Amino acid sequence: MRGAVVTAAASEQPVVPDVDGVWFRLVVDDPAGGAPYGQYHRDRDLVWAEFYAGGTLRSGRLVGHLQDDGSIKAAYCLLTAAGEVVSGECVSVPEFDARGNIRIADHFRRSDGSSGVTYIEQIPAPVREA
Repeated sequence: MRGAVVTAAASEQPVVPDVDGVWFRLVVDDPAGGAPYGQYHRDRDLVWAEFYAGGTLRSGRLVGHLQDDGSIKAAYCLLTAAGEVVSGECVSVPEFDARGNIRIADHFRRSDGSSGVTYIEQIPAPVREA
C-alpha cells in the first residue's frame, strides 16, 4: 500500500505513513501570502527533503534518520528570501489525517536557540515547468 509502512504485524503496530515521494506544504495562517512546499524522499531509514520558495523561504534542505517509532530525527538548513540562513534540528512526527493524507508535526530547535512546532500537510504533486 503506497503511503504507508508497516513496522510490525498490522494488529500489533499502527501503520506509519511513508513520506517517500510525497509533496507537502507548510500550514500558514494566510495561504494567500504563499507557503513553502517541498518533497520528501526515503531510502530505508534515510530521509531527505527539498523545500522550494513560498512565503519568506527561498530554498531549504533536510536530512534525517527514520526512527523505530516512525518519527524522523533530522537537521535542516534554510535560506530566506531576505538572504538569512536558518539552521537547526527537528523531530518530525508523521500521521494520517481524517482524509487519509499525511500531516507532519515538526518539533524544531534552531541554532539560535528558538524552538516551536510547525505543521506541513500533504499536497498533490505541483505542476513544474521544464
